[in-house]
Amino acid sequence: MTMLEQERLSLLTKLARFDWSLLVVAMALSAFGIVVVYSATYSSESQEFRNAAFSQSVWLLTGTAIFFVLSLIDYRNWVKWGWLLFLLSLPALLVVLLVGQTVNGAKSWLRLGPISIEPADLTKVGFVLFGAWWIRRTKSRGLVLAGPLVAAMAVPTLLILKQPALGSAGVFLPLCFAILFVGGLKMRYVFLGVLGLLGVLVCAYWGVGKLGWDIPGLKPYQMNRIRTFFDPTLDPLGAGWTINQSLIAIGSGGLNGKGYLKGTQNMLGFLPKNISYTDFIFSVVGEEWGFLGGAAVIAGECLLLLLCLRIAMAAREPAGRVVAVGIAMIFFTHIFVNVGMTIKVVPITGIPLPFISYGGTFLISCLAGLGLVESVWIHRRAEEAESGGV
Repeated sequence: MTMLEQERLSLLTKLARFDWSLLVVAMALSAFGIVVVYSATYSSESQEFRNAAFSQSVWLLTGTAIFFVLSLIDYRNWVKWGWLLFLLSLPALLVVLLVGQTVNGAKSWLRLGPISIEPADLTKVGFVLFGAWWIRRTKSRGLVLAGPLVAAMAVPTLLILKQPALGSAGVFLPLCFAILFVGGLKMRYVFLGVLGLLGVLVCAYWGVGKLGWDIPGLKPYQMNRIRTFFDPTLDPLGAGWTINQSLIAIGSGGLNGKGYLKGTQNMLGFLPKNISYTDFIFSVVGEEWGFLGGAAVIAGECLLLLLCLRIAMAAREPAGRVVAVGIAMIFFTHIFVNVGMTIKVVPITGIPLPFISYGGTFLISCLAGLGLVESVWIHRRAEEAESGGV
């Protein structure tokens, strides 16, 4: 058998092992996302907004190609160089602070010709690979394991806070916790970490909500968003406008919604056009598709999370589990915060909904992460062979 024939056989074997359910769910969510993006933008006078659905379709095709490439390459090759991939993602966060494009108050974007990219989204996937590399490299399951990973987490978190993009920065803390938990960190350290986090949240809730404290490093408009979370009546025509309009949009959708392209809060611009197709896409879903449509979106996202966790359980070595759980945690944090801020469960921080919100870099990073998870599933038998399994 020639080398070319062996390569073809290897490719066919990998395709035979494919978990197609992962791709089907992601494609269904993405297709629905394009439908909703079109509804949120088609009545806008801006040509850029009206082209959003088409642009999202192009990004989806690009991201799907990247998904297949990453799926068919053994994820351990990426984990091996995880430290380097993570380090390479950091300079882009520095560059964006210097020459980045400001959108909705945050200098988070790099303009490359006709396209814009958001480096923070790629850094999240890079951090997962770094975490998998570090878990594989060290035998310690105590502070020697946690210390360097926490320090590495702090670097992108602080750089992203300087943009300032509070939502993206906030993803790294639960992501780091998930990596350490799956990586086998001793439970006493996990317990102390949870207590510390709860203490910070309680102090922040009491200090900001009750005593009116400012959080160091946040811009005034970000503090206003947090304060209006506790009391939307503080600035109903300013910082409280968006959340009030979001609640009206979702509430007015009722059980079945007002109908596709018939959401008045969105169509008439009460829900701001510049965020209705990105961070507040769920408000458009709730208004036009109602409770049933919103529940279906959440169910689809949860199914994707369960599929990722199933693959994590099937992995036979720590790095594979870290990759699958890490990507799932990125998705979960985005889902929880995005949906939560539209229904006033969490403060508005500006974070997209996976596979639904408009955004090329975010969609591609989601599909790239999903490709790594698929690779864990495809190559799990190689893991078993290396570990002496059947």
